[in-house]
Order: sequence, then C-alpha cells, then structure tokens
Amino acid sequence: MNGRSDVEEMKQKLKRSRASRERLAAGSSSGDAKEDPGEDRTAHSATFHQEKSEGARPPGPHHDVDEEEIETYAPKEKHRDAPKKQRRKRPRLKFTRTHFYLMLLMLLVSLVGLLIWYVASSASEVKNIEISGNQLISDEEVEERLQFGTGDRMFSANLSRATENIAMLPAVEEVEIEREWWNTINVSVTEYQAVGYVANNSDYYPVLENAQVLRGYPSTPGSAPILHYFEGREFDRMVESLNDIEPDIREGISEIYYRPSENSSTRIHMFMNDGQEIVADYRTINEKMNYYLSMREEIGDPQSGLIDLEIGSSFLPYGSDEAMEVKAGIYEAPVQAPYIEEVNQALGDVKESLSNIGEAEDGEE
Repeated sequence: MNGRSDVEEMKQKLKRSRASRERLAAGSSSGDAKEDPGEDRTAHSATFHQEKSEGARPPGPHHDVDEEEIETYAPKEKHRDAPKKQRRKRPRLKFTRTHFYLMLLMLLVSLVGLLIWYVASSASEVKNIEISGNQLISDEEVEERLQFGTGDRMFSANLSRATENIAMLPAVEEVEIEREWWNTINVSVTEYQAVGYVANNSDYYPVLENAQVLRGYPSTPGSAPILHYFEGREFDRMVESLNDIEPDIREGISEIYYRPSENSSTRIHMFMNDGQEIVADYRTINEKMNYYLSMREEIGDPQSGLIDLEIGSSFLPYGSDEAMEVKAGIYEAPVQAPYIEEVNQALGDVKESLSNIGEAEDGEE
C-alpha cells in the first residue's frame, strides 16, 4: 500500500541519518590526527553512493526504529473544491413533423367522435325557441311559421325558409333567426311601428307606418290616435304626416277625424288627451304639431279650447264666438271627401242598372 511504503521509506532515511551522525561524532572524538581531505572525499562519495544504492533497493525486512522519531502522515484527503461528477443528462425528445401529424390526427378523431355523439344523442334537439321584438303579432303565430319546434334536430331546422315565412307577415319589417348552440334558436323580429288605429264595429286594427292596416289583428289602441273616415289618398297622406310627428306628441293625440268642406278638402279635426281640440290641414299637420308642447305652455295649463292650425296658428277659448263658429262648421260638413261620395254614387248607379237588367230578363221569361 502506498501509505505503508512511505512510512518504511521514512524509517530508512531516519536510520541512515542517525548512522551518519554517529560516524561524524566518532571521527571528531579520535581527533588528534587531521583527516586527509582525499580520504574525506572518498568516504563522502562512498557514503553518498551507499545512501543512493540503499534508497534504490526495495525495503527489506522490518528493523527496530525509534517510533518517536517517525512522523506519521495521514493519507491525503481529496480536495474539497474538486468538481463533482456531473450526472449524465437524458436526451430531450425532438418534436418532429410526425408528432404534429399524429396530434392532428388524434384531434380530428376526437372531433368526429364528438360530432357523432352530438348528432345521435338528444343533445342536438331544440330545447328553447326565444322570440323577441314582436308586439303586434303573437308568439304562437311566429312559432307556427317557423315550421319546426322543440324536439326537432338543431341541424335540420331550415332557418332560411322560416325567415321567409315570418317576413311575409304584414307587420314584420325584418326578421333574424340564429342558432345558439347547443340547443336554442333565437328569433328576433322587427315590426313596423303602429302610428294609428282604425275602428271596425267594436274592434280596432293597427295602422302601420307603411300605411298597411292589420286586418285580423284586433288590439286595444295604445300610443297612437284612432283615425276616422280616412280612405284612399287622404289615408296615405295622413299616415305619412303621422310618421313625421314626434312620438311623444303623437301619443298625446286621441282621435283624428277627416272633415272636408266646400272650401277645404284637406281639413281634419283632432282631439288631444289633455282636452284641447285642433283644426288643421293634414298636409301641414306634421310641421305644426311638432311645436305643440311650446304652444301648450304659452296657452297655459288651465286654459282649454280650440287651436286653429288650418291656415295660421290661433287659440280660441271654449265659449267664444269664434270657437263656436268653427265647431259648427266642422260638424255640419260631410264626413267623406267629395270624390268618395261621387264614387259611391257611381257604384249605386251601376247596382241599380244591374238590378233593372235582371228584372227585365225575368219579365221576358
């Protein structure tokens, strides 16, 4: 072992050093005669060669040595700052195109499986039909025109056909139908605004902003006036004027009567919810009625009477001679336009002629 060999070598060196000191001490004690330098050099050379040869020889058998003169050395410790043995790193997996295609294939397979499950299961059935925006037409009529309902498959619902069916309703201006996955269909209806109502016996039918009357949709008059005796072009022009009146002012009109006279075939008579009466021209009522609120403030709240907007703008309190004269002329005037009376007279003449022809044929038989 290396540790043991070092100890033996140190013992040999100490032994040679001790022998050398003893020889020097013996030479100095004899000391009467002076040593020959040549002999000294020869002895020194012999001693050097002897030490060299003894040091080169392998250690012999164990010799008795003074243990106190031997310095023992512990084996050298490893340097603390020596680098630690590095662990071998595992090689990282490299993401290749094959991995990408494999992941893509797995994703497609999952999507196809999910789609098959959705189509085959009850999850694809229509659970809710949400209808919004309709006021004049009922939810039941909208659902009937959809031609599909709850329990049908979401993917089989024909939204284009349903949109066309609902758009054919006279009250509908626009309709949008969308699927809300997974099982809801939203129907958003935009209706034409009702600007008035017409009376038929005890029923009232909405008059739309496009001058269409919703026959078959009776409803209670809401935020629009009831129109009386308007037909043909007078009706269309009155509806056009109502479209231009501000909604908050139009809501304050209760009824509008068509009151033509010999001097004016465009005169109308209006009743307001606040108690005022207005005589006006249906061709200019849209321009003047938008200033009604300021006129009402100028008149004052307690005051009520007749406002004449036919030519200018004047207020006639009830009880005044002017108000009584205007109202008398209104109620004495015919309730229909002259051309309508002529048409009705012509129709009566045709009916009478047809009846005379029928009676003549019966007499010949």
